[in-house]
Amino acid sequence: MKPITTVGVVGAGTMGSAIAQHFAMKGLSVILVDQKQEFLDRGLGYIRESLGEALQRGLIDQQAFDQILGRLHCTTEKAELARADLVVEAIFENLEVKKGLFAELEKLVSAECILASNTSSFLISEIAAGLKTPERVVGVHYFYHAAKNKLVELIPGKKSAPEIVTALENFYTYYDKTPIVVKDAPGFAVNRFFVPWLNEAARLYEEGCGSIAFIDQVACEVFGVGMGPFALMNATGVPIAMHAAEGLASELGDFYAPAKILCRQVESKQDWDVKDIGHLNNGSDQTDVVTRRLVGASLGVAAQMVSEGVVDATATDLGARAGLRWPMGPFELLEKLGAAKVKAMVESVFSAWGLPLPACLADASQAQKLRLDWVTTEIIGETGFIIFNLPDRMNPLGEQVMNQLDHCVDELNARTDIRKIFIHGKGKAFIAGADIKFFVDAMASDDLQRIQTFTEFGQQVLNKISASDKVTYAYLDGLALGGGLELALACDYRIGTRKSTLAFPETGIGIYPGLGGTQRTSRLIGIARAKQLIATGQFINAKRAYAYGLIDAIIEPVLDWRELAEVSLDKAQAGREAETAEELAFAEFNGELSHPLLSREGSEKLAKTLSRKAPVALKTAMDLIDQGFAMDLQDGLQLELNALKIIFATQDAQTGLSSILSGQKPNYTGK
Repeated sequence: MKPITTVGVVGAGTMGSAIAQHFAMKGLSVILVDQKQEFLDRGLGYIRESLGEALQRGLIDQQAFDQILGRLHCTTEKAELARADLVVEAIFENLEVKKGLFAELEKLVSAECILASNTSSFLISEIAAGLKTPERVVGVHYFYHAAKNKLVELIPGKKSAPEIVTALENFYTYYDKTPIVVKDAPGFAVNRFFVPWLNEAARLYEEGCGSIAFIDQVACEVFGVGMGPFALMNATGVPIAMHAAEGLASELGDFYAPAKILCRQVESKQDWDVKDIGHLNNGSDQTDVVTRRLVGASLGVAAQMVSEGVVDATATDLGARAGLRWPMGPFELLEKLGAAKVKAMVESVFSAWGLPLPACLADASQAQKLRLDWVTTEIIGETGFIIFNLPDRMNPLGEQVMNQLDHCVDELNARTDIRKIFIHGKGKAFIAGADIKFFVDAMASDDLQRIQTFTEFGQQVLNKISASDKVTYAYLDGLALGGGLELALACDYRIGTRKSTLAFPETGIGIYPGLGGTQRTSRLIGIARAKQLIATGQFINAKRAYAYGLIDAIIEPVLDWRELAEVSLDKAQAGREAETAEELAFAEFNGELSHPLLSREGSEKLAKTLSRKAPVALKTAMDLIDQGFAMDLQDGLQLELNALKIIFATQDAQTGLSSILSGQKPNYTGK
């Protein structure tokens, strides 16, 4: 596929201008087209306003502001799209007008140019019908605000070329979006279950099942969201909810039709009164009714989509988290509430509308369709890939993820047709560490054995990787922190890019690296640098990591992870740069802030850095490095495990780990 360097956007409205902004912010040349100069001026105004907010918040500087705008070329001449590699249509929702535009674009652009529609109302196959080259037409459904919201639904039409869909999936991932591939069906994926969630809330209010404030409150508590359905409709526009429901109803039936009260609210041209507590009923019966209806409507539709093959459960949940900013998607919520309970809720709601129970809920043999695959395998030639797919969460290592990783490692180790394994994390992180909430929850329930069991199992999984008869690689194209870096250290080779960031931040959050970090690091780069990295929590880039000996090669980030199948290293890097005097001095550091290392001239900055660490964690980590280095690796790993319950029982561990979730600066007492 031809590389995409110039993007055309047709339509300078709210959505089109935001799409153009995203591409320009990522360094691409953008041609923004609309019928009239006044429309372009308005769209450019939207972009300036959005970039101005980023400038005020310090997210960009004035130079970046000017450079982004400099990549935008606004014009009323569609002919200028001839130099585009991708054109995204973002005009108003009228099927005939869209079809006419694509027929025109087909004649203007090059034969290699991809044509995409941001429609939310029409099937991609309908838009592409009648074109000479329908194979290059794909849906790219964005979510508001398109420059900031990570989610993009990729929708192949009946004749869309698979290689174009793959190219767009790689393209959007490379430029920091989160794409999910969805079948060409009404509502695609996210709107299909999200709009009924909004609409069912309106029906509940219409039926007197509680006030607006009460329904929003229950929704927030059950789904863990910050805004309830009525507040969200106000934020995005009440008419949008009604029109979306009408569109779904026209294709899928009366269940999706907008509630009468929603239509009346649109006619009134007013927002919902979210502060109105009239009819507020805090009784458990009303709470149960609202919960049952909201869960039954939204999760029922999500299950319906999966049963129909529109999208899988993993992508659905990713779409909910990335696009709607829900803390968990429909199927993770289903696991939390219990499948039997959710099945009863869905049956209750669906039966009232004469809808059958979705097959994946009704039939035990189809229940596997609800499985969330956060770690998966792929085979490309003689290379096996293990892929972490929780990009919005930075691919954290939790209990389910570790179990899935174990299955993937076993699967690939058992194969005789592959000779190497690459481990890759989607999104901005390889793996940004362990699941902090898992630790905090276990500590809150006084279940330190759960942490012990998890870590012991994690070490077993990493040992399988290090003992594999395949050549193992970690592709560190992003954050590799804590447990992520420890996983990478279990591989034969580590490959970095200009996006790589490596660190052991544990002592700054009250704990120490417990998946081999205090043992494998010193054996790879020496005691001095291992202590320095673990004690300071220093974040280092690929160049520094290579100099230290942590990684073996630096390459340009690949556009398609499959390209890694062609990458091989014959041996680890020849050597590392010699330690500086300061680094060598770290070899004697015992974790005490009274150590002579910190009283030397010029050590003020280092002393200040270490004073912010949790004292018990700092000393324990240094002791583990010293004691373990003299042992066999397996004995050293067991030594590391032996201190877990002690460190997690400290007040500092509770303070440090909780600070990550709260965003507050920890204050350590050494207890």
